[in-house]
Amino acid sequence: MIFTELKTDEFYSTFDLLKASKLDSSDLDQPNIRLFCLKENDKLKGVGGLEVIGSVALLRSVAVDTAYQKQGLGVLLVSHIEKAAKELGLSALYLLTNTAADFFKAQNYQVILRDNFAEPLKQTAQFSGLCPVSAVCMKKEI
Repeated sequence: MIFTELKTDEFYSTFDLLKASKLDSSDLDQPNIRLFCLKENDKLKGVGGLEVIGSVALLRSVAVDTAYQKQGLGVLLVSHIEKAAKELGLSALYLLTNTAADFFKAQNYQVILRDNFAEPLKQTAQFSGLCPVSAVCMKKEI
């Protein structure tokens, strides 16, 4: 299994997986987005990203191909992304989810109030419009 960061012009290769996972890719073309993937034999198995603003980031677009779910790939992917975030000197990761709160709780993310989301991240399209206000807000110090 290979974990790698995608170049911006490679992001499109993840769009089918994101769409199948009901995740929006419409704003991934921003310069502060970093997208990572898990591949094996050139087959995309999982994707996830960071939207970095200052010393914090929004963990986003985390998806594993349904054919490879329940094999620990989501845990592996998030672990690699967290390591990359630490290497970038980030202090905390935040996320919004409609469907995966239990998964992220198992990865030690804490549910927080929407008002307690990091101020810089409140300006993101993800926070301000793409995710509904009913989404679960979570945080993890790294």
